[in-house]
Order: sequence, then C-alpha cells, then structure tokens
Amino acid sequence: MKKLVSLTPLCFLILIVGCESFMKKDYKKPYKSDISSEETKPGNSSNEAIAPPKRSGYLASGSTVKVDTGAGNQKTSVLEQLEETRQALISSQAKADSLEKELGNVKEIKTALEAEMEETKKQLEVAQQLTIENERLNKQLNESHEPYEKKIKKLTLELTKAQIEETKAQQELIGLKIEQLTDKKKLKAQDSE
Repeated sequence: MKKLVSLTPLCFLILIVGCESFMKKDYKKPYKSDISSEETKPGNSSNEAIAPPKRSGYLASGSTVKVDTGAGNQKTSVLEQLEETRQALISSQAKADSLEKELGNVKEIKTALEAEMEETKKQLEVAQQLTIENERLNKQLNESHEPYEKKIKKLTLELTKAQIEETKAQQELIGLKIEQLTDKKKLKAQDSE
C-alpha cells in the first residue's frame, strides 16, 4: 500500500505533464476556424482543399455535438439547426413585414371608414333636424288651417241654410203662381159662362 501511495503523486505529475504537452502540441498546429458552413458540406468539390488536415483523437470525425430531431435516426448538428433557425427567422421576418404592411392598409381603411362614418353621422343629424323642422312646420300649418276650416264650415252651413230658404221661397212662389193661375182659370171659366 505504501508503494501505491508513493506512486500516486508520480502518476499525477505524469498526467499533468502529458496534458500540458498535448495542449501545447494542439495550439501549435494550424487550424482554420473561419471555414463557412457551405464549404464543409459534403458534395462540395473544394471541401478537400480547404478542410483542415485529418487528426486522430476525440474530435477527428468532426463535431460530436448532435441533436436528436425526433425524426427516426436522423441527427442534426447544432450548426445545421442554427442555419435552419436563421432561415426560419428570415421567413418569420418576411411574414412580419407583410403583416405590418397589411396592418398599415387596415389602419388606412379604418381611418377612411371612421371619416365616412363621421360624415354619415353628420348627415343623419341634419336629416333628423330637417325631419323635426318639417314636423314643426306641418303642425303650424295644421294649426293655421284650423280657424279657416272652422270659418269654411260655418260659411258652408250658412250657405246651405240660405239655399234651403231660397228653395222654400221658390216653392212658395211657385205655389202662389199656381194659385194665381188657378184663380185666373176660375175667373175665365166664370166669365165665359
């Protein structure tokens, strides 16, 4: 056990020195980190010329960060997801811009409709005032006609009475003429006898 305890610091020291040398070796190697995502896609003919040299080790096969998209065994890298999200953002921005334009159009229509509604309200108020004025004038006209109608009725009644009296007078006159004629006939008949 004592041997094992005395070897522990030595193993720790070797591990630290090994990590430091590994790290120094990685920093000295040139690596192009500014390669665009289009240049690293498979099927690009310039992929071999631009790609960094193959390495061995943990990251030799590329990024190990993969995210399950839930579509079977398909895995999508974080960069691919970032690009998809960027495209979705551009699409959403275009939709938002079109919706803002549509909202502007709707606001213009709303403003025009509100102005038209105000004009219609004014016209309605004028029409109501004209109706009230018309009813008032109609009432005044009816009130002014009332005394004349009473006079006309009174005069019509008096005229009817006068016509009745005239008819009676004519009947009496005709009766008197008939009496005179009958008297004359009687006298003539007496004279001729």
